[in-house]
Amino acid sequence: MDTHLSVVAPADEATKRIGTSDVSAVKQPPAVGSKTESGNAEPVFHFRVKASTEEHLNNLRNMPMREDDVIIAAYAKSGTHWLWEVVHMLTSGKTEYESRPKEHLMLEFNDVERFETMPSPRIINSHIPLSYLSKEIQTKQVRVLHVLRNPKDIAVSLYFHRKQRHTYDDKGILQSLQDFVNCQPAQPGIQPGCLDDYAAYLREMERWEKEHPQVPLMHLYFEDMKQSPLEAVKRLATFLGVESSESLCASVVEACSFSQLKKAAETKEIQSHHKDEIKGGKMNFYRKGEVGDWKNHFTVALNEQFDAAIAEHLKNSMLARKLRYAL
Repeated sequence: MDTHLSVVAPADEATKRIGTSDVSAVKQPPAVGSKTESGNAEPVFHFRVKASTEEHLNNLRNMPMREDDVIIAAYAKSGTHWLWEVVHMLTSGKTEYESRPKEHLMLEFNDVERFETMPSPRIINSHIPLSYLSKEIQTKQVRVLHVLRNPKDIAVSLYFHRKQRHTYDDKGILQSLQDFVNCQPAQPGIQPGCLDDYAAYLREMERWEKEHPQVPLMHLYFEDMKQSPLEAVKRLATFLGVESSESLCASVVEACSFSQLKKAAETKEIQSHHKDEIKGGKMNFYRKGEVGDWKNHFTVALNEQFDAAIAEHLKNSMLARKLRYAL
């Protein structure tokens, strides 16, 4: 049976509740953040898998990993589609687009059994905090790539992503941005996301990295990749331990330009039970891909509100200090 449930991790409970089911029988990682730091609710994620949500989370924690796996971890709308294609080309040594869409290797949308038959290296991606993923990431020291993007551009991107659904009650971008900064609940069936959750995700990433220093983890900023793509690709190749010749890296940069990726995405088909919910039957993941698009939508007052909220929510985050809002 197809499920579309939310994972909510109340920070002040030792055991988590997933959807409306008590899963105290499932051994869970520590709570993400704390109630005093980030309110009652932590990052929310939707699942569309055959297993129950509880079973799927348990399967993820016990999922067999391979030493040559690569995990791309990110908060939603941070640039995972872009990075995923870059990593695929670097690990294959060819500037050929992955024939499958990224969603076919996304942990939220696929049962664990599906990954077992995939050839190596597997470029796996997820918006789920690392604490919920396989324990073998630590024991096998699987490479992890964490891509970050400034929350103002994420808020704008999230609005345009949501409004592609027929079920989205579109009250305009300003209301959506207001809801993001105030962390108002998302509409049922619509991808959630707000500044509070974003901040909690970064704190959880920092906590996880500190607790697992043996795991190779690289932080990449969307803005740095846009400004200096060749340098970013070279750094990626070095981290992945693959060929990093000037010619290959330059070819990857060209093939993974926004216009080229948008064109390539048109040929990919995402198998979904929810096509009828999407306008045109297919989700567009490549809208602008710019840094600073938020300036085209924010009012002065809203920007001031975002700045104040960002300063409060991210004041203790080392990762947040390197965020950029313009180039």
